[in-house]
Amino acid sequence: MATYSTGISATWDGSTFGEVTALSYEYGGTREGRDDYFIAQPGTLELTCLSSTGISTSNVGKRGTLSVSGGGASLTVFAILESVGVEYELNGVTKFQASLSFTS
Repeated sequence: MATYSTGISATWDGSTFGEVTALSYEYGGTREGRDDYFIAQPGTLELTCLSSTGISTSNVGKRGTLSVSGGGASLTVFAILESVGVEYELNGVTKFQASLSFTS
């Protein structure tokens, strides 16, 4: 049975991304070195939302706790805000994007 993408909530470093319209993430990666538990690139998350909360160039490069829930997803990891973006639409709504990389 299909899982509907409703009620998606994402927070990072205490800020809630408001009105999330799109979210995708990949978790996991290639294990490196002698330690079986070390993953050099544990994953990434991309999201689009309609609120600028947390989407700030001053936050780029900062590390914080990322939590995602709703729509059948549940994830809590440490993540670095890698980049932010804004998409303006004439006579439409402004969309904000964030890209985060997971850290261990």
